[in-house]
Amino acid sequence: MLFGMSNLRLCFSNFFIVCGISGFSTGCAMFDEQAPGVALQHRYVDNQNGIDGLDNVRRLLFDNTRQVLYAVSADDDALTAYHVADDLSLTMLDMMSGNEARGTLVGASDMTFSGANQDIQVISFYSGAVAQFRLQENDSLRLLSYLTDSLDIQRVFRQSNPISAEEDTLGLLGPYAIVGSDTGASYVAANVSQALVKVTSTKGRLDAGQILRASQVKALAGAVSVALSEDGELLAVAGMQASQIAVFKMSESQSLTVQQILPDEKHQTQTAPLFVTFVPGAEDLMVATQSGVFRYVPDPAGRFKLAAQLNVAGSLPLAAVTRMAFSPDGQCMLALSESTDQVNIFARQSGGDWQFADIIDVEGGQSPTSAVFLTPAQVAISFAKSDAVHIYANVCAYSHTKK
Repeated sequence: MLFGMSNLRLCFSNFFIVCGISGFSTGCAMFDEQAPGVALQHRYVDNQNGIDGLDNVRRLLFDNTRQVLYAVSADDDALTAYHVADDLSLTMLDMMSGNEARGTLVGASDMTFSGANQDIQVISFYSGAVAQFRLQENDSLRLLSYLTDSLDIQRVFRQSNPISAEEDTLGLLGPYAIVGSDTGASYVAANVSQALVKVTSTKGRLDAGQILRASQVKALAGAVSVALSEDGELLAVAGMQASQIAVFKMSESQSLTVQQILPDEKHQTQTAPLFVTFVPGAEDLMVATQSGVFRYVPDPAGRFKLAAQLNVAGSLPLAAVTRMAFSPDGQCMLALSESTDQVNIFARQSGGDWQFADIIDVEGGQSPTSAVFLTPAQVAISFAKSDAVHIYANVCAYSHTKK
């Protein structure tokens, strides 16, 4: 482990807490009973029963064609692949970390599929890198390519004078979120560089493309989340420090231009946005901030307007949400809060509004960071502080029963 890395890791693990939501519980509903029908099927903990790679697990991905669940761990510095059996039990296939990964997985923070062959691109907060991996036919992981400035971690995070733009050539310092596409292009939100970076993959080789910085687009200051619309024409980035959302339009040449900055009305504020996502099967944009979750819809001219704020248990706002996940049909949504340990279930209504359904009993799981649907009603959820993955059944019964 690099000198002083333990303190840096503590900073990373508490990233959102340091940024102001420690103990933030206003508007969070508490329930004594688990949502009827929801059942914990499996619990997997790091270094138990042949499972590794879950120490401060940050993100999950599921490849339903090969029945493989992927996890990235910020403290194991690892990408791990698990086989998902018919009963949704997990068997570890392979783990990539350390020298095998050429040091590109230190503080692994997010990942995405990229390209038609479902390669995995991983970004790592401390490595300042994006790396592309492939699960081979023999179920072993292989590093294909990576991008990094190779700047010393201690200089990036400890130096009193910030790294200059001349040194930060790739804009990949402190990468925090990534989103990919079938075309092989992906987009990285880099928190320390305060930048949005386009990365292209050609036959497994990564290249940096367009780089937009906060000096050009103010809303990129403190970038922590990035989302791509289903048609690939719009990209949204949450700037935590800027307290703004930048919505970009994809041009015919595949370059990004600013379409809109949210909020764009003087009476609206979006204090410290934490997460952005587009709703599957709709044009809606969801924005999670410290104080609540907001639904934006496009007007006839394509500009997003605030439509509603999500509530739980009456009129209480849904606060401190750090990630949202949708069922394959887009009718059920899970809202995860890393600081309150809560996972709320919402059902989509006929008009596009979201109705609170219930809260999942997480069975002691701490700091939920990611959720993926293994089937339309069965979900894997990662818990960073518990170093665990839980698999639940019957999660979205409410999306079909409550109207």
